[in-house]
Amino acid sequence: LSTPFSNVILDDKIKQALRSIVTLPLLYPQQFSSGILAREAISGALLYGPPGTGKTMICRALACEGGARMLLIKPSDVQEKYVGESEKFIKGLFQLAYRLAPCVVFIDEVEAIFKARTDSVPIWHVSMAMDGLTSGASGVSNKKKGVVLVGATNRPFDIDPAFLRRLPYRMLVDLPPEPQREEILKTHLTGEKLEDVDLKRIAAKTKGYSGSDLKSKLIA
Repeated sequence: LSTPFSNVILDDKIKQALRSIVTLPLLYPQQFSSGILAREAISGALLYGPPGTGKTMICRALACEGGARMLLIKPSDVQEKYVGESEKFIKGLFQLAYRLAPCVVFIDEVEAIFKARTDSVPIWHVSMAMDGLTSGASGVSNKKKGVVLVGATNRPFDIDPAFLRRLPYRMLVDLPPEPQREEILKTHLTGEKLEDVDLKRIAAKTKGYSGSDLKSKLIA
């Protein structure tokens, strides 16, 4: 991974909070294996917010800063498999994460895998995935194993409560305000020759744009 946190345009308070939850246990696992740090350890974090705000990039930066690998789980990796296959896949992925430790397990679009149980969502669909997670992630709360679980979603209220308990720390990654939009534009245009381009004016006129939207606008 080669995504430094310096490339992530995010509020400094949010950066520091995520570092303390994800990066520090990866860098100093022994300090989190006993005492109050072990007892009060947070087993995972959920990044939620509008699409295109950089949740995956944030996770890559956290893993990079912690000197860790990152394993990515997408809905397509789990869905439309034979009964029992999703459970085996998730369990096997965590076993791989322990072997690769330090490692960040990143589950993208959490709500598509661990849906809240309703009449339209079969209980077995969620139960199978939860069984795999429970079995595979049984050691995640034990920081000496060097594995941290991070999830991302655009729809936090559609997630099964049992899964949410695995991610007690929840952080809103919202649309960037004007100063951050200007910084994002500068980052994307690094190395470009700019003449008569007023980035401050562009940032002011792009209220409601995500980082991904700004990149697309520059390319267009």
